[in-house]
Amino acid sequence: MSCVIKSTSPCFETLKAVDGEIFHLAFHQARFDQTRQALYGSMSKIVLSEHLAPPKEGIYRVRVEYAEALQKIEYIPCALHTLQTFAFVETEIDYAYKYCNREALNVHLQGNSDDVIFTCKGKLQDTSIANIALLIDGEWKTPLHPLLKGTTRERLLKSGALKAEVLDMKSLQKAQKFAIMNALIGFKIIDNVLWIKE
Repeated sequence: MSCVIKSTSPCFETLKAVDGEIFHLAFHQARFDQTRQALYGSMSKIVLSEHLAPPKEGIYRVRVEYAEALQKIEYIPCALHTLQTFAFVETEIDYAYKYCNREALNVHLQGNSDDVIFTCKGKLQDTSIANIALLIDGEWKTPLHPLLKGTTRERLLKSGALKAEVLDMKSLQKAQKFAIMNALIGFKIIDNVLWIKE
């Protein structure tokens, strides 16, 4: 007998497709499977590759909305925005799964910055759309406890390109470089980053 309490909120995966090829599908499939089991109690297998058919030309954001079953698949032309300024928001948010309802994150976005960096009890977590990394003493480090375990973060941790550690504001001050990462932008170093502090 299953004791899983099913979630009422759908989740989504964001994948990148270039000229019909979907990048790093195995990592998205793994998170998709784990989320469906944890939130919706689903043990049935859905193979994403059998349902995805991105356009053969161009760069697209593939948005897969799902709960126990697939609900909607969209192919959206990819338009990346420049992120340069970040404000800091200290709060406790539960976004361990990629919920479609992002109000808990979006309510903290501010007009004076391109994005925010969430902190919890002084520890760095994520921006609203990406995991983060700091270059400290020649090593790229990412927060041990992010808001969301992104697929790019997971891939770079497994390859050894990233190391997960507890990071705080002092870590930020020691960092030689700052980067953000997600499925669409990959791993992007941001030069001339501007921190906005209250």
